[in-house]
Amino acid sequence: MEQTAKQQAREAVTDLELRFIEAVEHGRLRAELTYEQLGRYLGMSKSQISKRQDGQITYSLRDMHRISQLLGIDPLVMAAGLGTWLNDIQPTEVHHRLSTTTTSTSTSPDNVS
Repeated sequence: MEQTAKQQAREAVTDLELRFIEAVEHGRLRAELTYEQLGRYLGMSKSQISKRQDGQITYSLRDMHRISQLLGIDPLVMAAGLGTWLNDIQPTEVHHRLSTTTTSTSTSPDNVS
């Protein structure tokens, strides 16, 4: 049976990357974030987030760090896999960090047209 590109991509990523992908997905859902919101926070499109979540593209260390900051969770804890840390995610706080970052990014001198 021939494998799809998605199946081949999944096999290519490491166990650590798979745990982080799973952690991002569960953390994102717990924080009530969409792919669009997460992408905007990371400076990526919804499609780029989707490809990372499908294992077609790996998250950079910088991305991992920024996602963990947004969720308020240590990146090493997230990389260890799912656990009780998911209960520590506070959607209101995550959305506050998201709006603060989005506002400060859009009003910074580097982003003035």
